[in-house]
Amino acid sequence: MVTSVRARSEGAKAARRAEMVRVAHALWRAHRYEDITLQAVATRLGLTKAALYGYFPTKESLFLALYETLLGDFLADWQRHLTLGGTHTPASLATLSTALLRDHADLTRLMPHLAGLLERNLTPEGALAHKQWLLSRLEPLLPALVHALPALDAGRALALLTYTQALVAGLYPMGDPAPAVQAALSEPALAPLCVAFWPALEGALAALYTGLCA
Repeated sequence: MVTSVRARSEGAKAARRAEMVRVAHALWRAHRYEDITLQAVATRLGLTKAALYGYFPTKESLFLALYETLLGDFLADWQRHLTLGGTHTPASLATLSTALLRDHADLTRLMPHLAGLLERNLTPEGALAHKQWLLSRLEPLLPALVHALPALDAGRALALLTYTQALVAGLYPMGDPAPAVQAALSEPALAPLCVAFWPALEGALAALYTGLCA
């Protein structure tokens, strides 16, 4: 049954918002971004589309909330591994980063959509709030990162985290091309144009981390 009953208390509103993000996550695990609609989310929740709009007026805003949820989980996991894992070389940190991104594959798939889609139509106020949220999540990781990678200058730690995401966002679409492109790349002569995402990512991260430690 479809309902438009409003959540009254702030706690109830937060719980409903979290449930909407949870449903979006479930759909994201099974579908490409372009195949997911707000109507599908509303239907799974048993809500009207108008009720969903009261929390997330666009698909981009809903998936930005999902991105923040997934990134928060990933950063907490990364910090835990850095704190418990001793010190690293750039290569071993690249291996760890790649392994964690594999473990958080739903986030890895979503990262390429961040700048080009999810942030595209943010208001100035929304963009500022999102970036301030991001900085507030990255900053607690910096001491653990500097401790784990002694060759890294503290002033470059934030750049390392930012560029890590940039590499994922750039390489992932090349490693997961559209079906027509996949078919074209099956031609032997085009094999050098293929990108095996995970090995390419680990190698690129190792080069990035080495460069930042220089």
